[in-house]
Amino acid sequence: MHAGGTWRARLARLARRRATCALLLAAGVLFVLSIGASLQQAREQFRLEAGSQRVSIWFSTQALVELHRFRSTLMRFDRQEPGWDRDRLSERFEILLSRLPLLQDAEESRTHSIQDRRDIIVGLQAALEQIEPDILGLEPGDIAIRARIEAVADEADLLLTGLNLALHTERRKAVEQARTSARRLGVFFLVSLAALLLGALLLLLLIAHGARRAAEAERTLRVLVDSLPIGIAAFDPEGRLVLMNETGLALARLNREEDALGHRASEIGGSPAADADVARVVAQRVALPPRESRLIHRDGTERTLLVSSAPVFGAGGNLVRVVRVALDVTEQREADRRIRHLAEHDALTDLPNRLLFGTRLKAQLGHAAEGRMVAVHCIDLDHFKEVNDSLGHPVGDQLLLAASARMRAAMRQGDLLARLGGDEFAVIQPGLANGSEARLLAERLVAVLGQPYRLQGYTLRAGASIGTAIAPQHGVTVESLLSRADIALYRAKAAGRGRATVFSMEQEEGLRERRQMEEDLRQTLALDQLSLVFQPKFVLATGRMKGCEALLRWNHPERGLISPGRFIPVAEEMGLIHPITQLVLDLACRQAMAWRAQGLEVPVAVNLSAGHFGAEQGVRLVQQALAETGCDPALLEVEVTEGVFLRSAEAATRSFQALRKMGVRVALDDFGTGYSSLGYLQHLPFDVIKVDRTFIAGLEQQARGGPGAGRRIVDAILRLAHGLGAEVVAEGVETHGQLAVLRELGCDHVQGFLLGRPVAAETLAELARRPPDPMLGRSAA
Repeated sequence: MHAGGTWRARLARLARRRATCALLLAAGVLFVLSIGASLQQAREQFRLEAGSQRVSIWFSTQALVELHRFRSTLMRFDRQEPGWDRDRLSERFEILLSRLPLLQDAEESRTHSIQDRRDIIVGLQAALEQIEPDILGLEPGDIAIRARIEAVADEADLLLTGLNLALHTERRKAVEQARTSARRLGVFFLVSLAALLLGALLLLLLIAHGARRAAEAERTLRVLVDSLPIGIAAFDPEGRLVLMNETGLALARLNREEDALGHRASEIGGSPAADADVARVVAQRVALPPRESRLIHRDGTERTLLVSSAPVFGAGGNLVRVVRVALDVTEQREADRRIRHLAEHDALTDLPNRLLFGTRLKAQLGHAAEGRMVAVHCIDLDHFKEVNDSLGHPVGDQLLLAASARMRAAMRQGDLLARLGGDEFAVIQPGLANGSEARLLAERLVAVLGQPYRLQGYTLRAGASIGTAIAPQHGVTVESLLSRADIALYRAKAAGRGRATVFSMEQEEGLRERRQMEEDLRQTLALDQLSLVFQPKFVLATGRMKGCEALLRWNHPERGLISPGRFIPVAEEMGLIHPITQLVLDLACRQAMAWRAQGLEVPVAVNLSAGHFGAEQGVRLVQQALAETGCDPALLEVEVTEGVFLRSAEAATRSFQALRKMGVRVALDDFGTGYSSLGYLQHLPFDVIKVDRTFIAGLEQQARGGPGAGRRIVDAILRLAHGLGAEVVAEGVETHGQLAVLRELGCDHVQGFLLGRPVAAETLAELARRPPDPMLGRSAA
């Protein structure tokens, strides 16, 4: 019996020992799993929050913005606007190329949107690099090369727009996931805290079974708590510390736990918010959701903590402890801040970029005080490109930094300076009582930027042009103010640079009419709204009709007939002059052949732009028209103005010689009103010289003792032209007196309203069938 009882006692002690070990193991596992789950959920939350801060969105937006700037520069280059030359076009193209690698090299390039389009982005970059020779060789008006460039640009626009939309969609999803995860994180923290408390209670139960087991359990719990990378502190209901683990001591910058016990958090360098959280938990008897809190040390350094607090209740339901956990997220938040700063600031000047500028301007417009105005100044540095090209980009960068410093010094506190890109800056000037304050700042900026710069041993003068728009007079949105400030800037540049211009509605009205005409011009070729009328020319000696000049007319369905003087300059700037010229040549050649089929020989003169010959495209246009219509070259005469002298006289000479070799006659139109270089006249092979109507109008004027200056000039032109072997046509003959003087001076041909206005092809055919006018062909004798 005694032996049996001994064995039963031993078995009972063994069972209790195993039960104790099992409870201890369960408590430890539950404790570790709870902390691990909290850490995992916190890391997932940080990942989702980081995912909502996509720097790739900024990079793709910058690439899209640079693409539109490049296309705008391409259009202005094709229009040959002042200051928009090939170098500026190449610079914009290089900037665009530099943006695409950023999408692949960005830290967030692992996003699905970029991964799915990586091959397309690489292909697009290759396509852009392949058209670089086209960019370098592009000439204004070159349709074929520009079409290739526009095709690649359209493809790039489609890709970047889709990529930007996909990235924004992905970011919105990440934000929603982060919000959902944040809510789950609070639940996880509460569950983890509950598990921690459960584990602690289990351990306390084990301690109650024996002092030795209690001491062992306490040491185990302490090791577990101290090994966690989360700060843990326990407070009594009075808010005094009763426990703090190693991570918590490190956050508080304490060496020993004894230095913390018995004190409030604020008394040992903690945040007063910790005392407030403990008091709130004691009062409300509920856990607080996770939130970010700042911890500022005595030396001024700051840490960002993700904190949560929860109550611990005793057996009787009374609150005995408040447990507070803190996770240090300083590095993650600092990384977020750096990424955000890079996305919103210019890398060279550290000024706000276009993105942040738009955000700040929108905020200023939304909070502007009643009766106060907000001004937007768009600023372009003059001659910046010349500095870059002649002295290199390092000097150009120094110039941008120096200009930024000058502008900052000239502005008020509260004004915002931003760099929009290249040499483009913008200023937000809020809180204005009247528009004169905006004008004064703009003029002050022009003055300080116009002063010489001393950079790396060079003395430079750059200057600036400024366009200003003021809210609410000129608009109340970011887009309208920037657009109108840009219109004013364009006017400032057009007026000679180095000046400030305030926007006016007349500027926008002119621009609106211009853009409407541009849009109508793009459609008019397809809608057959362009047609020709023909003004006859007569042989002065016989009165016989010699030929005619083809004049272009635009019969707009709403505006009626529009003069070529209004739409031809616009077409030249838009790059549409080549297809329009091709249409005019085609119509003129077909009509000349139609008259021949009726038994009439009526040569047709067509005006070609001097730009066609400067770019050596005039001959190709004529060859194409003759080939497609089967027209006899003898029935075509090409008229050019003296603008050919201002371009390449050598290229013009080659073109004129090629035309004459084909059998096409060449006429110099409006002689005497342009460059009029007699040196070039002796080398350029003209068949006809047309005297401008301004000289014809003065033929009847008399001076003291003899004929007036108009008659003497026309007489000199006639002698000069005849000496060069060219025929002379007098334009704008409107009186019988002018006709008599021209007959007396020996002019060959005449043209004007006195003899015949521009008419349709059928009416001109009737004129050609009439017998010569005896009054017109009357001899001087």
